[in-house]
Amino acid sequence: MKKLIMFAVATVMALNVVQAADDDKKPAKKGRGGIQAMIKQLDLTADQKKALGKFNKENQEKGAAARKLEGKERRAAMKKINEARNAKLKEILTEEQAKKLKELQAKAQAGRKGKKKKSEDK
Repeated sequence: MKKLIMFAVATVMALNVVQAADDDKKPAKKGRGGIQAMIKQLDLTADQKKALGKFNKENQEKGAAARKLEGKERRAAMKKINEARNAKLKEILTEEQAKKLKELQAKAQAGRKGKKKKSEDK
């Protein structure tokens, strides 16, 4: 009986060690990705990256201020920032890149709607 208990304890410990090792291999998820994750998939040129980086740096404070707001004010401020970013992207991106970005955004929006519907069904 003691051997059986010791075997069970050893098995549980071994499984915990294996699981801990697997957790170390998985990259930590940071944020949900959003537009920045999509932009990374567009294969931007160095000039495009530089222009977008400059725009992001110039608008960083506006984004931080908007995130501190609440309710309708926050939505309005974020909408204004998003519209400015989208206008800049139209200037920067090639026609193919803009098309690919629209496809990625549509796919992400469909994914969000699917998740929302599943949560409503529960």
